[in-house]
Amino acid sequence: MADPDTIDGWLHLVRQHELAALTLAENKVAAAQGFHHAGVAVECALKAYIIKVERLNSWPSRDARPELYTHDLRALCKIAGVVLDTNSPTAPGWHLCFQWDRNQWYDPNPMPRRVARSMCEAAFGSNGVVTWIRQKLK
Repeated sequence: MADPDTIDGWLHLVRQHELAALTLAENKVAAAQGFHHAGVAVECALKAYIIKVERLNSWPSRDARPELYTHDLRALCKIAGVVLDTNSPTAPGWHLCFQWDRNQWYDPNPMPRRVARSMCEAAFGSNGVVTWIRQKLK
């Protein structure tokens, strides 16, 4: 499957992962998957933001920009030029989202729903990371 080429394409993936995250975070058995989908949504939102701030016509190939093909949210933030302010209302959301690791997907241990819900709030809440990015993309 190819990566999206446009901001709208990345935002479509954000919405899909957001809906999955919010649904799964409420499920006692699948809460960890909700946590995972929230992190993927943040990753996709950052990639949409990179397209905007770098004024790209489309998502570059892996050969042209290998550094963009990462799941490391901190690295993507740096590429996007996001300046993190510890006094910002979004700071707690960024802090929690940075704890996401794509490899958590493979952890078979259960996750408390409150942890998954906290990640969803950090991503999609009124001071959430995805919410902030969406505002910047308007």
